[in-house]
Amino acid sequence: MTNISLEDYHHLPSGPFLLLSKIIDLACDNPVLSACPNWRSHLPLGLGKSPDGWLSHKVEGIDFLEPLLTYPDYLSQQQQEASPSSLWNYSFKTDSTSLGSLDNPTAFAVMILLTLIIRAIKRVMLPIFSAYGRKVGRATHGPSWEKTNEERIMKFGEYVYRLIFHSLISAYGVWYFWDKPWWDSSKGGTKTLFDGFPHDHPVEPGMAWYYLVQAAYNFDALVTIIELSFVFTWRSPLTTNGKEVEKVSKVSGTMKLQSPLSIQWSPTCRGDFQEMFIHHLVTNALVIGSSYLRLTRIGSMVFLVHDISDVPIDASKLANFVKWKKTTAVCFILLLVAWIGARLGIFPFYIYRAVLFESHLVLNAETAVAGTGPTVLQYYCYKFLFVVLIGMLLLLHVAWFIILMKIFFVLVFKGETQDLSEHKDGEKDHHNGMTSPPTSSSTTSTSNGKKEQ
Repeated sequence: MTNISLEDYHHLPSGPFLLLSKIIDLACDNPVLSACPNWRSHLPLGLGKSPDGWLSHKVEGIDFLEPLLTYPDYLSQQQQEASPSSLWNYSFKTDSTSLGSLDNPTAFAVMILLTLIIRAIKRVMLPIFSAYGRKVGRATHGPSWEKTNEERIMKFGEYVYRLIFHSLISAYGVWYFWDKPWWDSSKGGTKTLFDGFPHDHPVEPGMAWYYLVQAAYNFDALVTIIELSFVFTWRSPLTTNGKEVEKVSKVSGTMKLQSPLSIQWSPTCRGDFQEMFIHHLVTNALVIGSSYLRLTRIGSMVFLVHDISDVPIDASKLANFVKWKKTTAVCFILLLVAWIGARLGIFPFYIYRAVLFESHLVLNAETAVAGTGPTVLQYYCYKFLFVVLIGMLLLLHVAWFIILMKIFFVLVFKGETQDLSEHKDGEKDHHNGMTSPPTSSSTTSTSNGKKEQ
């Protein structure tokens, strides 16, 4: 196969403009919003004029991807009747089924089902884990500790659940990806993430289910942080209190219109809401985007690096919540090692580098012309999206590492263990019960009047 030289396409608009064009085309081609099919002709300054206008090029869809195998088609190929055994073989022993992309209705339905299962498990197990944390805290610090650390006890249950999940998913990831070529430089290394795409990149059952579980977990995490951070209340669209709403119009003299949905900060909103909300949005976008484009190899690497480094994070927070200082110190050192090695080492210099400098290997002259591979326009458009999303994760890693180093210095010089990442001015003030939106401050007052991380 002949790889395409990008030097011949320097005249094309850059990724941001191609992505913007793609978004506008998707909106205008939508059956509901199809009111601007010729939007480029109305742009000023020649922005939509071909071939040099920044928004003049239309990025086509991903028709080059082969259709995924549906269950009825599988039965037809195998000349079988629908049965539990055929469904098992289709779901767990067949490559590139409809479970392999989250934009497929079957995969999306399975992801939603897995999300509901995860939430059901949490509903049952979190109280049990919290009760264990209560018992451990009472045994370690006495009955009085329990009375002033209810929030800490609840978080203990949450992080036991997270520790179990991250440990199990990391163990599966290490086992499943152990001999994959993209983790082995002697077998091609990160070049195999893109070379031969898409025809030599089947979505194996193990990869498909790995993605489905990851998607369900991350979607639940996004829903959970919204539940913790906001209070949604339905109310009458009419009010007599002008202080609560913007005056839109008057009805019956003193009655005014207001939004029927009230959104307020919750007392349980955590201080790291802004960072974590951005993190969950970016993560879910990467999950969906990489699944949609079937770039599951690069996506799986991002998952695995984060999951492995999350294990010592969860362990250190568990130890800190019950104030086991020596255990916290050991876990925290392991956390720093894992964070530097995985999130500041492998992630930027192995994974991100591959996206920046090796992703052009997806381009092939023959397949691009035949319509069975990505074009240069598609490459520039989608590469920019992934560069931005992965770059945002990297920036969050650096920001959190700075917080970790602050904790480290407190641990070394004061002998105290704190969690600067969660407790900020936006969290609940235990003295007065008031709540304010999260800010960028790094500390808040706790019930004993001391500063806590």
